Amino acid sequence: MINPEMLSKQLNDTLLHRQYVMRSGTYLSKYLIYKKRDVDAVSLLLRCSEHDLSKLRNLDEFMALASIVDDIGSMSDVAHELTSTQIDAIKLHWKNNSHHPEHYESPNDMSELDIMEMACDCHARSKQYHTDLLEFIRVQQDLRFHFDKEHYDKLMWYAKALVVMTKNDDYENAVSKDEDANLEFGLYNTCTLGMLEHFKDDAFEPCYKLNNLIIKKEKNTDFATVVYGIYLYDGTEVGYMSLKCNGAIEYKIFEEYSDNDYEHEAVSKLIEIATMNDIICVVRKENEDSKTFVKSLGFRQDDQTANSIIYRLVKEKEE
Repeated sequence: MINPEMLSKQLNDTLLHRQYVMRSGTYLSKYLIYKKRDVDAVSLLLRCSEHDLSKLRNLDEFMALASIVDDIGSMSDVAHELTSTQIDAIKLHWKNNSHHPEHYESPNDMSELDIMEMACDCHARSKQYHTDLLEFIRVQQDLRFHFDKEHYDKLMWYAKALVVMTKNDDYENAVSKDEDANLEFGLYNTCTLGMLEHFKDDAFEPCYKLNNLIIKKEKNTDFATVVYGIYLYDGTEVGYMSLKCNGAIEYKIFEEYSDNDYEHEAVSKLIEIATMNDIICVVRKENEDSKTFVKSLGFRQDDQTANSIIYRLVKEKEE
């Protein structure tokens, strides 16, 4: 039975979701303009302005979705698998909207514009329900989407761009104050995205064998960073290190192994495999050992803050 409360809930969810999608679409369109893709930006804004209008224009679709509106809390579970009842209720919405993979006979028939709108749709839901957008896409790729690599990579890239750009944006307050037309979008965001765009996780091997050490890529939730654990050949973990998309490296050798030159062997390899030529390392001013160490690797002081010194190493470009 569908009661007035369910109808009201469905209407409110639709209207709020459309505002969130429009906000996400505005962010992504500004990035597209930065990438000189003006036509795509305008097309995406038009799509987002019309997003999910079929829910309001088609009574059968609206009533079907209202019948499962009490299940909307399942959006907070990135691993949620649609039930047969939910699938039956949402089928008409899929049929009317090309930003869903189920709209097509094959999900790989989706256009680039479909993928961009889908990214905004998924991102808006992640903001509404405070979930991990990238984890949602990874899980639902196996459960529901089934994209080929090209389409999956495109969806993940647009999703990553949205995560970076909206990291400090409180959607809930912004939407309630009707500030959608006043999004701040500084150069820092575009620089970060440019670095991220050229930072490919699959460029880093899962394991490297060194003279005394083995470094293994660790599972990491930060998509802008690659992390390696540092191990002896007998499997003993002696430290870890990381490389961010902006070229910043961090490292740690556990104290009981600090006298074995493992630090130099491991960090030298990280610098070697880094996909960027400009590497930076931040060292606290009072840490004389670290300052001596980074200088031995070829780093030179570049800048400083009240408490830290920023060292930079520019690798020679390969011919």
